[in-house]
This record gives sequence, C-alpha cells and structure tokens, in this order.
Amino acid sequence: MTRPDWRSDPSDAGRPIRSASRRGVLAVGAAGLLAGCLVTSEEEDSDTRQTDDGASGDDSDDSDDSDDSDSDGGGGSGDDGGEAGDDSGSDDADETTPDEVGPDGSGLVVTDATVLDVTEGGGRTTVTARLTVENAGRFEYGTVEFRVDAYETPAGSDERDSVAFDYVTRRFNGDNRFDGSRPRRFEVEITFPSRRSSVRPESARYAVDAAVRRAEPI
Repeated sequence: MTRPDWRSDPSDAGRPIRSASRRGVLAVGAAGLLAGCLVTSEEEDSDTRQTDDGASGDDSDDSDDSDDSDSDGGGGSGDDGGEAGDDSGSDDADETTPDEVGPDGSGLVVTDATVLDVTEGGGRTTVTARLTVENAGRFEYGTVEFRVDAYETPAGSDERDSVAFDYVTRRFNGDNRFDGSRPRRFEVEITFPSRRSSVRPESARYAVDAAVRRAEPI
C-alpha cells in the first residue's frame, strides 16, 4: 500500500514545506545533547567528590602521622625524665662529707652559756663559763670552734657592756666524736685586762654569749 504524499494534494499547492517538523527534530536532538551534557557534568561532579573524599582520606593519614610524632614526643619526655632521675642519683653519689661546715649548716646550737667563776690577778680578769651545745645536724664532728663574748652587767642595771671575746676550739676523737646522741658541755675561759671592766670580779656581775664559727665533720 502506497502512503499518500501530503504534498500531492492540489489544495496544498503553494504552501511552504513544513520545516517546523525538522526544527522539532533538531530541538529533540538538542535536548538529548543537553541531557548528555548534564549526565557528563554529574559524572564529573561525582568524580570530583570522590577525589575530594580521597583527599580527606589523605588528611586523616596525616593526622595519624601527627599522632605518631606525638607519641614519639612522649617517648622523648620519658627519656628526659630518665636523665633527670640519673642526675638526682648522681647528686646523691657525688655528695660527700665536706671538710668544713659553716655555722648555718652545721646544725650545732649553743643552748646555754653560764658564768661559773670570775678571778682577777696581775691586772687581768678571767671569766670562766660553761657552754651547752647540741648537734641537730646530719654530720658528726671532730673539731668545733666557738666565739665566746664576755659582758659586764652593772648592779641595778639590765644593760650589758662588752669587755672581751675569744675564740675557743674543742676537738673530739673517733671514739668520742661529737654526734647528736646527747648535748655536750665544756668550760671556756676569757681573759682580758682588768681596766676594761668597771664591775667587781664576781660571777653575778658578768654574762657570756657563744656562737659556733665553724665545724669539721669526721
């Protein structure tokens, strides 16, 4: 069966050819192309997102590396702590008994100084006193030196006037070293010209003070 050709109709003579149909075809083709472009664009966007996701995964790897560096830093601080411990141990090992200790570090304390007697003769006066000393330090001593000051105390007065001082040394051997087991008592004497004093040579008219100057540990 032969399909009639609409252009063979005499009534259509002189009418333009229906090019609109071709434009419609072109429009449909263009829409298809645009749809393909959209699909391609979406695929590219999807690829881009996948690439971004991969980059974020690399960032997480970097964070793992930073964690490793942090853990390494912790190990370093531990090493430092070990070195500090070694230093403290070396301090204990290096600490030795000194040859001499000053008054502040000796731990020796004069707890009492009492005048026992005062004598005069040949233009000189001698004040005899007893010192009580305790060892509250960490060392035992073989030699201890004191400074002892003598004062006159006029009757009816609370004032004290210095008249003389002297350095007194006491030594202890290995069997009788000065440790902290008990207080030690020893007598000392201070002699000076009698003209320095204006009071009578009586024990009630004098007073003494004493302080540790140095100590030599054993």
